[in-house]
Amino acid sequence: MTTRIITGLVLGVVAIVLVAHGGLVFFFVMAALALLALNEFYRLTRMYRPLSLAGFLGVALMLAMAWFFSPTALVGAVAAGVLFTALLGLAAGPKPGVSVRMAVTVLGLLYVGLGFSAVLLIRPMDESGLILLTVIFGTWAGDTMAYFTGKFFGSTPMAPVLSPKKTWEGFAGGVISTVLLVMFIGLYSPLHPGGSFLLGATIAVAGPLGDLFESLVKRDVQIKDSGRGIPGHGGVLDRFDALIFASVASYFVLALVLGF
Repeated sequence: MTTRIITGLVLGVVAIVLVAHGGLVFFFVMAALALLALNEFYRLTRMYRPLSLAGFLGVALMLAMAWFFSPTALVGAVAAGVLFTALLGLAAGPKPGVSVRMAVTVLGLLYVGLGFSAVLLIRPMDESGLILLTVIFGTWAGDTMAYFTGKFFGSTPMAPVLSPKKTWEGFAGGVISTVLLVMFIGLYSPLHPGGSFLLGATIAVAGPLGDLFESLVKRDVQIKDSGRGIPGHGGVLDRFDALIFASVASYFVLALVLGF
């Protein structure tokens, strides 16, 4: 637990520095994390033999389009990633399981690619990067408080098959913590109180869904952690699974509802 807490604090400081700095440094760090996360996803699902090259090319293109161009260009990059997958599937020939290989490849491409692309799209919404930091710390606060609330007060299983240790009490603690933190940070950001509440509620729901989604994949392939690269947290995907879902949901709320 001590290792987990120390690592979390270090990651928090690094996140503040990177997001505040922005620029190419931020882009390349996010790109590296995205490709590491995708590699972990394809390692998790290696029993289905994904066409990894297509996924890596597609995600790299998606991130570049999101950062250097626009959300519209990102849509084109998604289409290109699917096309890469289809071409590699054709090259593999009509062998048993090729449809599953292509499906798993595209799943990884969309799962990781859209999540990290949303992070890149949120960063320019305000000059300081405080809105993105709100999403990041709101997600991590919910995850952390859900763990501690569930540990000390949890008694009602939330998803006993997927994640036996998750409880509804823990979920409630995570929701309350996320909304309160987002509304507090919102006092110093361009968000108005109503917008802060809506964003906090969105993160509070989307984050746990991201956690459960990765648990579903790991349960399917019977692997506990996606990797061991982050002390006390497992792999990159283990640390960013909630943020992947939360960033996508937050982007749509910020762009389509709140007008950023």
